[in-house]
Amino acid sequence: MPDAILAAMAVGSREDQNTVTAEQVAGVVAGIPAIGEACDALRKAGWRAGIAGNRITVNDEVFAQFIGATVSAPGGDNARWVIYRIAGAPPVWVVRAEPQL
Repeated sequence: MPDAILAAMAVGSREDQNTVTAEQVAGVVAGIPAIGEACDALRKAGWRAGIAGNRITVNDEVFAQFIGATVSAPGGDNARWVIYRIAGAPPVWVVRAEPQL
């Protein structure tokens, strides 16, 4: 292989290592029922995170949207995080916002 191709492959693999995935974000926010706490947890994981409304933007690559519990929900245990890449690439992750007891 030409050296230019090998160099491009090396750069691409380094970028992939630094790219945050929806799955990684889902693993951090799962079980966190407050958007501020989730944002802090994402920052502690080493990513840039900012809140706008009910959504956290992570590294300008992933959205984590908080869907709160509804008043009519029996047991009030239906708050969720919906996590997806900004570019719209699948998969979309849905995780519980309430901690497991």
